[in-house]
Amino acid sequence: MEYSPTQPIAIEPPRWRRIKLAQVVRRPSVVIGVLVVIGLALRLWFIAVNQIDPRFSAADDGDYYVRALRSAVTGEYVDNSWLVRPPGHIFFFAAMLRIGLWFGDPAIGIALIRAVQVVLSLALIPLGYDLARRLFDQRTGFLFASILAVWMPFVELPALILSEQLFFSMLFIHAWLLVRWRDDRRLRWLIGAGVTLAFAALARSPGLYGAAFAVLFIAISTWRAAGQHRRQQVALALLAFLLPFALTITPWTIRNYILYRDIILIDTLGPVNLWIAMSDAVHEGRGEGEAKGILLRLPQEERQRFVSAELRRIIQTEPWRFTRYLWPHFYHIWKAQFIEDFFVKASFFARPVREIWLAGIVSDLIWLVMVLATPFTLLSRPREGAFRLVALGWIGYTCLMVMLIHVEPRYLLPVWLWFALYGAATLARIGQQPWRWDRFTLAGLATSLFLAVLIFSYRDYPQIIRAGLAREQAWAAAQQAIARGDAAATEQAYRAMLAADPDFADGRAEFASWLLAQGRYDEASQIIGDYPTHRNNLVRGAIARAQGDAATAMALLRNTEEQAGEDVQRLAFAWLTPAPTTTLTLGNDLDLGYLYGFAFGERAGATTYRWLQGEGVICLPLPEPLAGNEMLALRLAAPAPTPLTVTIGDQRMPIIVAPGGWRVYYLPLPAQMQGVREVTFSLSAPTFLPYQSLPDNTDARPLSVMVQQISIR
Repeated sequence: MEYSPTQPIAIEPPRWRRIKLAQVVRRPSVVIGVLVVIGLALRLWFIAVNQIDPRFSAADDGDYYVRALRSAVTGEYVDNSWLVRPPGHIFFFAAMLRIGLWFGDPAIGIALIRAVQVVLSLALIPLGYDLARRLFDQRTGFLFASILAVWMPFVELPALILSEQLFFSMLFIHAWLLVRWRDDRRLRWLIGAGVTLAFAALARSPGLYGAAFAVLFIAISTWRAAGQHRRQQVALALLAFLLPFALTITPWTIRNYILYRDIILIDTLGPVNLWIAMSDAVHEGRGEGEAKGILLRLPQEERQRFVSAELRRIIQTEPWRFTRYLWPHFYHIWKAQFIEDFFVKASFFARPVREIWLAGIVSDLIWLVMVLATPFTLLSRPREGAFRLVALGWIGYTCLMVMLIHVEPRYLLPVWLWFALYGAATLARIGQQPWRWDRFTLAGLATSLFLAVLIFSYRDYPQIIRAGLAREQAWAAAQQAIARGDAAATEQAYRAMLAADPDFADGRAEFASWLLAQGRYDEASQIIGDYPTHRNNLVRGAIARAQGDAATAMALLRNTEEQAGEDVQRLAFAWLTPAPTTTLTLGNDLDLGYLYGFAFGERAGATTYRWLQGEGVICLPLPEPLAGNEMLALRLAAPAPTPLTVTIGDQRMPIIVAPGGWRVYYLPLPAQMQGVREVTFSLSAPTFLPYQSLPDNTDARPLSVMVQQISIR
C-alpha cells in the first residue's frame, strides 16, 4: 500500500511506555531494589550521626580495635588479657585496618569495616525476601525484607565495631543455605551452611550450638524426603554439613590446645561469664569486679579449668543460684528497647539516641507488632516444615543464655531475627484467608496476650513517655535560650528538664557545664552529683581544674579522654569554656577544651606534649585584648624535617619543624586581630606511621609533629 499524506499513521508507543506502573512495582526485583536503597540511606544516615569511636573506648569495641590493629601491624594474634575470645571478627577487622594502614590512617580501616558491614547488612534484604518466600509466601518475603531494611537494630548494627554483625550475617546466610538445600537437595548448599555457621561461631561462640539445631533439621528433612536407603542419605547429608563445619573450626581449637593445654573449641567467654554471674562475689553483693580480679590473678591457661570446677561446686551445693535471675531477665527481654534507651537510662552513652528518635519509636512499634504477631505462626501447624526447629532452637537457647547471665540488646539478635520472620508470616496472612479458631490459634492468642502483659507491665510506659517528652521539650528550650544568650531562660529550662527527669545524667552534665561557664562552681558540682558517666567525669574534671585541684582534674580528664568511647577533645571543645590564658601546655590533661585533633597526652621526663594527628585546632581565650604586636610562639619537635602550616583567619604561615629536639618557632599575629580576646588557629602537617619508619616500633597512629607549648607573647 502506498503512503498517502492524508492518511493517518498508527504509531505504536514504545514498549516501555505500555508497562503500567503497578506492574513495575509488583516486580520483586524492583521492590527489593527500593528496599535496599532505603536500607542503604538509613545506614549511611546512622553512621553520619553516630559518635561512637572504638579508638577512644574501653569497652568491647575498644578491645577489638586494639587487638585487630596490633594484628594488622605485627601479623600476630594476641588474646584478650583476661579471657580467650572468638577470633573471627578480629581477623576481619585486622584485614580492613591493614588496608587503612596502606593508605596511611587506621581510621580509613574503620570506615572500611563499616562499609563491608553495611554491604553484608544490605545483602540480607534480598536473601531475607528469598528465605521468607521459600518458607511461606511472597507477601511474607516482602514484609520480612522491609523489616530488615528499616528496623533500627539492623540499621545500627553495621556502624558498630563489634562481633555481632559478622555473626548475624553468617547465621542468616547459614539459615538461607539450609532452606536452599531443602528445596533442591544439592549438597553444595549444606557445605556452605556448615562453613557459614562455623564463621558465625568464630565470631560469637553461640554459633556452635546452632549446629545441633541444623543437624536436627537436616536429619528430619532428609528422612521425610528419602525413599530407600534413608539412613545412608541422612548420614551423607549430615556429613556434608558437619565435616566443613568442623574443618573450619578445628584449626583454632588446635591452636588453643597448643597454647593453653586445654580443650577450648572457640573461647572461654561463656563459662567465664556464667561463673561471674553465679560467683560467690556476685551472690554476696560484692560485685563483678571482685570475681574478675580472681580470674586476673590466675594464668590464662588455668582460668577455664578454675571456672569449670567452680560451676560444678555451685551446682552441687547451691543449684538454686542458676534460677534466681531467670524470671527477671526473661521479663527484661520483651521491653520496648528504644524507649528504654531514650527515656529510662540515665545516659545515652554517646549513642545518637536523640538524633534517631523518630526511627527509634517506629522500631519499638515494629517490635511490639512482631511480638504480638509471631505466636500465631510459630505455634500453628508448620507450613515451613522442620525449619521451625531451627527457629525454636535459637529462640530458646538465646533466651536461656541471657536469663542465666545478663541481658544485652546485641545478645538478642537471634530472637529478633526469628520474631521478625514469623511475625511477618502472620501479618502476611491478614486479609488473605479466614482465621480458623482451632487449638493452634488459641495457643497463639494465649501466648500473644502473655507477651503483651510482659511488655506493658514492665514499665509504666505512658508516664515514662510523658516525663521524657517534658524533659526533651525543656532541653530544647535550654538550647534555644543559649543560642539567644538568655541566661535566665537557660537556667529555668535546665531546671525544668531535671524536674521532669531527675536521673538524666547527660542532662545534668550539660547543665553543670553551663553553670561552670558562668563561674558557678559549687552549683555545678551540686548539679553533677555522683553519676559515674564519662561525660559527667569530663565536667567534674573541668570543675576541679577551675577550682585549682589539678591532680583531681588530670585524673578525671585523662580517664574520660581515653575511655569515653567518643572523641572527647571535640566534645570538650564544644562544651567547656576554659579559663583565659596566654600559655597552653599540651599533654598534661589540663588542656582539654582548648584543642582537638591531637593524640593522647604523653610525657618525656618532666615534659608533657601531644602529637598533632594531621589536622588540629587550638583556641586560646585571652585575659586581655590583643594590642596588635604579639607573636605566636610554638614549642615543637619532630623526628624528621616536617612542613607545618599554621592558619589564623585567612592567613597561612608555613614553617619547617626541624628534627633534633625541642625548638620554639615564632609567628606574628595578624595586625587586624588587634582588640580580639580569643585566638583560634589551625595546624596542618603530613602524617607518618611510626611502625613503618622506626625500628622495633608498633605504633600505628598517624602522627605529624610534637607540640609541647603554645603561647602568645
